[in-house]
Order: sequence, then C-alpha cells, then structure tokens
Amino acid sequence: MAKVADNLVLRLLREIRSSQLEVKSDVSEMKKKIDDLYKISTHSLGFAANAHLRYETLEASVHKLEGRVKRLEAKV
Repeated sequence: MAKVADNLVLRLLREIRSSQLEVKSDVSEMKKKIDDLYKISTHSLGFAANAHLRYETLEASVHKLEGRVKRLEAKV
C-alpha cells in the first residue's frame, strides 16, 4: 500500500510540475507581449507629441505670414 501511495504522490507531483511549466511559458509569453505593447505605445505617443509640436510650429508660422501679408496689403 505504501508503494501505491508513493506512486500516486509522484504522479501528482509530475502533473503539478508540468502545469507549472505551462504557466511559466504562458507568463513569459504575456511578459513579451506587454513589453511589445509598451514599446509600441511609447513610440506612438512620442510620434503624436512630435506631430503636435510640428503642427503648432507651422500654425505659428502661418499666423506670422498672415500678419505680414495683411501689413503689405495695407500699404498697397
């Protein structure tokens, strides 16, 4: 009877180990996906911030040019 109990315990321990390996693999895969998502999101945010800054710069230049055109038209 003791031998049967030992075999049962060993079988259960092997099942637990295989389950842990699957979970470990899943967690590693999720960590990689989260890291990829972080890289993509920070790149996208940086790109959007840069585009917004360029837009503001262009908008300021346009307003400046509009002012110059109005002054030139007033002189003519």
